[in-house]
Amino acid sequence: MDCGVRSAADRWLLLAVAASLYIGFGLVAASLSPLVGTINDALGLTRSQMGAVLGSWQFVYLFAAIPAGKVLDRIGLRNGLLLGTLLIAASGLLRAAAVDWFTLIAAVGIFGLGGPLVSIGVPTLVSTRFESSERGVATGIAVSGPVVGSMVTLLSANAVLMPAFDDRWRPVVATYAMWSIGAGVAWWLVSAAVGDAHEWKRPTLGRVNNRKLLEIDIVRLILVLAILTFFVNHAIGSWLPEVLRDHRLSPTAAGAWAAAVSVPGLVAGIALPRLATAERRRLMLVGIYALLAVSLIPLAISWSATTAIGILLYGAMRSAALPIAMLFLMDDDRVGPANMAGASALYFTAGEIGGVTGPVVVGIVADSRGFGPAVAIMVVVAASMALLATRLRATNQQRPEIV
Repeated sequence: MDCGVRSAADRWLLLAVAASLYIGFGLVAASLSPLVGTINDALGLTRSQMGAVLGSWQFVYLFAAIPAGKVLDRIGLRNGLLLGTLLIAASGLLRAAAVDWFTLIAAVGIFGLGGPLVSIGVPTLVSTRFESSERGVATGIAVSGPVVGSMVTLLSANAVLMPAFDDRWRPVVATYAMWSIGAGVAWWLVSAAVGDAHEWKRPTLGRVNNRKLLEIDIVRLILVLAILTFFVNHAIGSWLPEVLRDHRLSPTAAGAWAAAVSVPGLVAGIALPRLATAERRRLMLVGIYALLAVSLIPLAISWSATTAIGILLYGAMRSAALPIAMLFLMDDDRVGPANMAGASALYFTAGEIGGVTGPVVVGIVADSRGFGPAVAIMVVVAASMALLATRLRATNQQRPEIV
């Protein structure tokens, strides 16, 4: 395989640096969640207004994802991933400078321009640089980046950085943005050292045709699952610290438990995709969605040992769902590596329909009825995902790639 790098070691090094870009994605994306109460008080925001803020980058992402795929095709993965990372950093720095609801929502929205370049570019890197037998592990490693970033943010915001900055939230948020700047520099240097210059200039979208991609049954079903998966994950991910505070945990304890979600997530996100062979992939995804629904039930009631177990189970299932769903697209011969950027763009575009609405729905329901009913909605949605996943079939290996 012509992977565009000099050796397998170079290929994995390239993936590691790309994963660091995705870590920056997670750091900045989660930077407001553990500080919601503090920021609401400082800027005079309601839960509904903060829900709109937390969902604003997903709203921008929804419209930016498909154009981002075309941008990657035009400027190449190396330039595209750098551009996306710098936009993510800009979003973080502007969040720290926000003075009201309008400036905060605008700052968060900028993330939606950079986010798709990274989240589409990294799976495309895996699809085009790695053999089929390596993609499960490589995808798991790559998509664990946001999990790591989110975990670090939730653990450090209230426990470390807020005390270090005399309880000022602005420098805390700005600190997370600095990672993306450093990771962007590292990506630029490493990709120049181990990548082939001609390869970086090669188009990533191949002969993609979005209309023909949408004619593929498995693509359509995966897109529906993406909407529902992002609905649940962004809703819970954005509001979990505040939900736990509503269960009378301290801000530090709530942040620690919200971060604990990422620990089993890291293990499951890397280990389970490796086990998801074509023969068992559907059954695994059905089970993951079913366990996701079960894990959230205690969170809708009150804090207990069962809630703690549920949070850890939720973290594992949440992290495993996305890479396994992506494997259905990567390994289907009608999509193929040449069309993976376009398929990823469609996947994340669909997903962010749910990503936009999830945090907003939780904010609205929590304002009127509390967090219990809001989480109960997520349980129902997760259960419906398990039912839909039963309709998936083994990856197509017979039909030719679309043209």
